[in-house]
Amino acid sequence: MKSASGLVYTEGRFIEGSVSMSKGRLKLSPKQNGDADTHGIILPKSVNCHTHLGDAFMEKPKKCTVEELVAPPNGLKHRMLRKVSEDTQVRAMAGATSAMFLSGTSHFIDFRESGLEGARRLLMASLGSGVTPVILGRPDSDNVDEVSALLNVCDGIGFSALSDLDYRTLERISDQTRAQDRVFALHASEAKREDFGMILNLKPDLLVHMVRATADDLEACAQAKVPVAVCPTSNAFFGLVPPVREMLDAGITVCLGTDNAMLAPPCILDEARSLRAMFGEAELSDGEIVSIAFEGGRKVLNSLPGLRGAYLEHGDFFVLESPLDDPFKRVLEAKAENVRLFDRGETP
Repeated sequence: MKSASGLVYTEGRFIEGSVSMSKGRLKLSPKQNGDADTHGIILPKSVNCHTHLGDAFMEKPKKCTVEELVAPPNGLKHRMLRKVSEDTQVRAMAGATSAMFLSGTSHFIDFRESGLEGARRLLMASLGSGVTPVILGRPDSDNVDEVSALLNVCDGIGFSALSDLDYRTLERISDQTRAQDRVFALHASEAKREDFGMILNLKPDLLVHMVRATADDLEACAQAKVPVAVCPTSNAFFGLVPPVREMLDAGITVCLGTDNAMLAPPCILDEARSLRAMFGEAELSDGEIVSIAFEGGRKVLNSLPGLRGAYLEHGDFFVLESPLDDPFKRVLEAKAENVRLFDRGETP
């Protein structure tokens, strides 16, 4: 497909327009194109703002708590990560990156466990995938040299909680990360509320979950201009509901992530639909959910240290083959099989 015409999503609304390939780049036009290869809803490619692709090789587990499944060092996921072969893990992660490409994602932000080896495996899995990884490594120790090595090959550091290391060490790693213009991110108040003052003192660039955050926490988060990635499918698995309405009302930039690949396919269309299922339209409008899915991620990616401008405002698009009536609703009904991609010589 070289051209498409229909309704183009831009700045929170849909306008008539078309997109076509010109000199190897996609060009947006405010005019309809009757000769276009296809017609439908034209969306900017999404950014998946929180993944753990390293566990893509695992089957979806039975019901369990957050701690039992993903808490380091001995949650089920971490026990499995220590055992999995390189070939098995890389093949599973490559399948996940291919699925993201085919569902209209351009970038993903991965909290990559297992130190330098974990980062290396994800880079291998991403080669030729058509999607760009933003790798937030996690050191296996508090060794300064290991952190330095990670910051030389990764886009930043991502921790699972305040309890990952002693707090003084977290402060040092945060300072070290910012000194090298890299991203410092962490999960926050997922299964239980954590001291938000201590979280903000680490100067995070991105927080994940904030399920147990209080109104005061959200207000402080907004004032500090720290964005939050919410993961409704993963949260629902654990019986959790993120306070998305309250986040938006506080003025927080909210984006979507698919979290653990063993719990949910890495598809932002699916995650947007999950968010709709979690909240009635009286609480979150279809327009707000579409904005979270297709604007929030771009804003976050463009704001991160070392990555500013990585995603152009109109850098890439995909098309949903769909009727054009009520486009916000149609987007939230769409699945990966409805996606059509522009031919730019990329292959999943």
